[in-house]
Amino acid sequence: MKTQPLKSIFLSIKCIVLISAILLSSFSYASEPKEIDWEDLIPWTSMFNPSEVKFNKKLDDKEVRIPGYILPLDIIGRDINTFLLVPYIGACIHVPAPAPNQIVYVETKKPWEGLAWWEPVYVTGKIKIENHNFEELAVVGYELIADDVEYYRGTTGTHGFFDW
Repeated sequence: MKTQPLKSIFLSIKCIVLISAILLSSFSYASEPKEIDWEDLIPWTSMFNPSEVKFNKKLDDKEVRIPGYILPLDIIGRDINTFLLVPYIGACIHVPAPAPNQIVYVETKKPWEGLAWWEPVYVTGKIKIENHNFEELAVVGYELIADDVEYYRGTTGTHGFFDW
Protein backbone atom coordinates (compact mmCIF):
# COMPACT_ATOMS: atom_id res chain seq x y z
CA MET A 1 0.00 0.00 0.00
CA LYS A 2 2.86 2.42 0.65
CA THR A 3 4.28 1.97 -2.86
CA GLN A 4 1.35 3.79 -4.48
CA PRO A 5 2.25 7.24 -2.97
CA LEU A 6 5.92 6.70 -3.89
CA LYS A 7 4.94 5.95 -7.52
CA SER A 8 2.86 9.11 -7.76
CA ILE A 9 5.71 11.22 -6.29
CA PHE A 10 8.17 9.64 -8.75
CA LEU A 11 5.75 10.29 -11.64
CA SER A 12 5.34 13.93 -10.55
CA ILE A 13 9.12 14.42 -10.46
CA LYS A 14 9.41 12.91 -13.97
CA CYS A 15 6.78 15.33 -15.27
CA ILE A 16 8.51 18.33 -13.69
CA VAL A 17 11.87 17.32 -15.19
CA LEU A 18 10.31 16.79 -18.63
CA ILE A 19 8.49 20.13 -18.60
CA SER A 20 11.67 21.91 -17.43
CA ALA A 21 13.69 20.33 -20.24
CA ILE A 22 11.11 21.39 -22.84
CA LEU A 23 11.03 24.97 -21.54
CA LEU A 24 14.82 25.28 -21.43
CA SER A 25 15.23 23.93 -24.96
CA SER A 26 12.62 26.34 -26.34
CA PHE A 27 14.44 29.28 -24.74
CA SER A 28 17.73 28.29 -26.35
CA TYR A 29 16.13 28.09 -29.80
CA ALA A 30 14.36 31.43 -29.36
CA SER A 31 17.64 33.26 -28.78
CA GLU A 32 19.31 31.96 -31.96
CA PRO A 33 18.91 34.26 -34.98
CA LYS A 34 17.36 32.68 -38.06
CA GLU A 35 19.91 32.32 -40.84
CA ILE A 36 18.36 33.64 -44.04
CA ASP A 37 19.44 34.21 -47.62
CA TRP A 38 18.42 36.82 -50.18
CA GLU A 39 15.61 34.67 -51.58
CA ASP A 40 13.99 34.75 -48.13
CA LEU A 41 13.46 38.52 -48.44
CA ILE A 42 11.08 37.94 -51.35
CA PRO A 43 7.77 36.25 -50.47
CA TRP A 44 6.77 33.30 -52.64
CA THR A 45 3.58 35.15 -53.67
CA SER A 46 5.66 37.58 -55.75
CA MET A 47 5.94 34.91 -58.45
CA PHE A 48 2.31 35.67 -59.37
CA ASN A 49 3.25 39.22 -60.35
CA PRO A 50 7.05 39.53 -60.75
CA SER A 51 6.88 43.22 -61.67
CA GLU A 52 5.45 44.07 -58.22
CA VAL A 53 7.98 44.45 -55.38
CA LYS A 54 6.81 42.62 -52.27
CA PHE A 55 8.36 42.12 -48.85
CA ASN A 56 8.39 39.06 -46.60
CA LYS A 57 6.22 40.12 -43.67
CA LYS A 58 7.10 36.93 -41.77
CA LEU A 59 10.61 38.33 -41.24
CA ASP A 60 9.41 41.68 -39.87
CA ASP A 61 10.87 42.32 -36.39
CA LYS A 62 12.79 39.01 -36.31
CA GLU A 63 16.39 38.25 -35.33
CA VAL A 64 18.22 37.14 -38.48
CA ARG A 65 21.68 36.44 -39.82
CA ILE A 66 22.27 37.24 -43.51
CA PRO A 67 25.36 37.23 -45.74
CA GLY A 68 26.10 40.00 -48.21
CA TYR A 69 28.36 42.85 -49.28
CA ILE A 70 28.76 46.28 -47.71
CA LEU A 71 28.25 49.62 -49.39
CA PRO A 72 29.33 52.10 -46.64
CA LEU A 73 27.23 55.21 -46.03
CA ASP A 74 28.62 56.68 -42.77
CA ILE A 75 32.35 56.24 -42.22
CA ILE A 76 34.48 57.86 -39.51
CA GLY A 77 38.12 56.85 -39.93
CA ARG A 78 37.95 53.07 -40.30
CA ASP A 79 34.65 52.76 -38.46
CA ILE A 80 31.50 52.10 -40.47
CA ASN A 81 28.29 53.11 -38.66
CA THR A 82 25.69 52.66 -41.41
CA PHE A 83 25.80 50.82 -44.70
CA LEU A 84 23.71 49.12 -47.33
CA LEU A 85 23.90 45.34 -47.41
CA VAL A 86 23.53 43.97 -50.92
CA PRO A 87 23.47 40.46 -52.39
CA TYR A 88 26.43 40.80 -54.74
CA ILE A 89 29.57 42.87 -55.00
CA GLY A 90 29.14 46.19 -56.80
CA ALA A 91 25.36 46.39 -56.39
CA CYS A 92 23.98 49.94 -56.01
CA ILE A 93 26.99 51.60 -57.62
CA HIS A 94 25.83 50.31 -60.99
CA VAL A 95 22.58 51.25 -62.68
CA PRO A 96 20.02 49.91 -62.14
CA ALA A 97 20.23 49.12 -58.45
CA PRO A 98 18.70 45.89 -57.12
CA ALA A 99 15.01 45.90 -56.21
CA PRO A 100 14.13 47.42 -52.79
CA ASN A 101 13.44 43.94 -51.38
CA GLN A 102 17.05 43.02 -52.20
CA ILE A 103 18.76 45.86 -50.30
CA VAL A 104 19.05 46.17 -46.51
CA TYR A 105 19.87 49.42 -44.73
CA VAL A 106 22.04 48.54 -41.70
CA GLU A 107 22.74 50.59 -38.58
CA THR A 108 25.39 49.12 -36.32
CA LYS A 109 25.00 49.26 -32.54
CA LYS A 110 28.75 49.77 -32.33
CA PRO A 111 30.92 50.92 -35.25
CA TRP A 112 32.40 48.12 -37.34
CA GLU A 113 36.03 48.46 -38.35
CA GLY A 114 35.83 47.25 -41.91
CA LEU A 115 38.98 47.43 -43.93
CA ALA A 116 37.99 45.17 -46.82
CA TRP A 117 34.59 46.29 -48.09
CA TRP A 118 34.75 43.92 -51.04
CA GLU A 119 34.81 40.92 -48.67
CA PRO A 120 31.48 39.22 -47.93
CA VAL A 121 30.12 39.59 -44.40
CA TYR A 122 27.48 38.13 -42.14
CA VAL A 123 25.22 40.66 -40.42
CA THR A 124 23.18 39.60 -37.39
CA GLY A 125 20.38 41.64 -35.87
CA LYS A 126 16.71 42.55 -35.92
CA ILE A 127 15.25 43.13 -39.39
CA LYS A 128 12.13 45.10 -40.23
CA ILE A 129 10.35 46.30 -43.33
CA GLU A 130 11.26 49.96 -43.58
CA ASN A 131 11.44 52.14 -46.68
CA HIS A 132 14.49 54.38 -47.22
CA ASN A 133 15.10 56.46 -50.33
CA PHE A 134 18.71 57.34 -51.02
CA GLU A 135 18.58 59.84 -53.87
CA GLU A 136 20.47 58.71 -56.98
CA LEU A 137 21.62 55.54 -55.21
CA ALA A 138 18.78 53.17 -54.34
CA VAL A 139 15.41 52.66 -52.72
CA VAL A 140 15.72 50.31 -49.77
CA GLY A 141 12.94 48.16 -48.34
CA TYR A 142 14.47 46.56 -45.26
CA GLU A 143 16.28 47.94 -42.22
CA LEU A 144 18.44 45.94 -39.84
CA ILE A 145 19.84 47.02 -36.48
CA ALA A 146 23.09 45.05 -36.36
CA ASP A 147 24.25 43.38 -33.17
CA ASP A 148 27.18 41.82 -35.02
CA VAL A 149 29.05 42.16 -38.32
CA GLU A 150 31.68 39.57 -39.16
CA TYR A 151 33.58 38.48 -42.22
CA TYR A 152 31.93 35.58 -44.02
CA ARG A 153 34.10 32.48 -44.00
CA GLY A 154 32.77 29.86 -46.38
CA THR A 155 33.36 26.17 -46.13
CA THR A 156 35.49 26.06 -49.29
CA GLY A 157 38.17 28.53 -48.28
CA THR A 158 39.12 31.52 -46.20
CA HIS A 159 37.59 34.18 -48.42
CA GLY A 160 34.00 33.00 -48.42
CA PHE A 161 32.13 33.30 -51.70
CA PHE A 162 35.30 33.71 -53.74
CA ASP A 163 38.54 31.79 -53.35
CA TRP A 164 41.17 33.81 -55.14
